[in-house]
Parts: sequence; C-alpha cells; structure tokens
Amino acid sequence: MPPYALEPAAEHAEVRAALHELVGRFLADYERAAQAHGLTLTQARVLGFAACEPLSQRRLAERFGCDPSNISVLVDRLVERELVERRPDPADGRVKLIAATDAGHALAQRCCEDREWLGDKLDALSVDELESVRAALTLLTRA
Repeated sequence: MPPYALEPAAEHAEVRAALHELVGRFLADYERAAQAHGLTLTQARVLGFAACEPLSQRRLAERFGCDPSNISVLVDRLVERELVERRPDPADGRVKLIAATDAGHALAQRCCEDREWLGDKLDALSVDELESVRAALTLLTRA
C-alpha cells in the first residue's frame, strides 16, 4: 500500500461520512421541493416511483422497506389529489398498480426540477466525472 493511502477501515469511514452528508443534503433538498408543492417527502417519493413506472403497493412497500398497509394511506392521499390512480395489473387482475396521472407526472417533474442542490452539483461535473459517479452508484446499489 502506498504511504499516502489510508487503511481500508479509514477509507470506508471517509466514504460513509461523505455518503451520509450527500444523503442528508439530498433529502433536505427533496423535502424542500416536496413541501413547495404541498407534499410530504414520503408522498413525493411515492409519486416519483409511480411516475417512473406503474407498480404494486407491495413493490412500493419493498422500496420503502415497510409493510404494504403503511403505503396504502400514502397512496390514498395521492389518489384524493388525483396525482396517482389504482389500475388493474394486466398480468394479474387481482393486483392493483399505482400509476401517476398526467397531473402526477407533471408534479413529479416539477419536484425533480426544483431539487436545485443536486442539479447544480451534477451540472458542474464533466461527462467523465458523471460517468464515474454513475458507475460508483450502480456498484453500490447493486450490492
């Protein structure tokens, strides 16, 4: 190991600290954008997932690491605001998919655009740096 390199445990600690800082700033920015549009952070996350692809309540719960019944109340509130809808799964009629409505897609896009902190940081990166970040995040999320 080169004399300037940190021990693996110290390197891990630095990476953990950097990720902790990144996630904290990301969530604060996300929450600010959500609140500007009358959503809680969790509602904005559900809407964001539903805007990417229709998915079942069970799948949403898996992404949040909770019981599907906990997601039901969140989805109900978004349905009331006509931001998402429940529709039958073409592959299994017993399952309902949560899908963003046109208004939901538009609001999810505005929330994404309003998250200035990350956008500003990403805009400052070169193409090569962006590729490095993407590759590192892919490695971490696949683990």
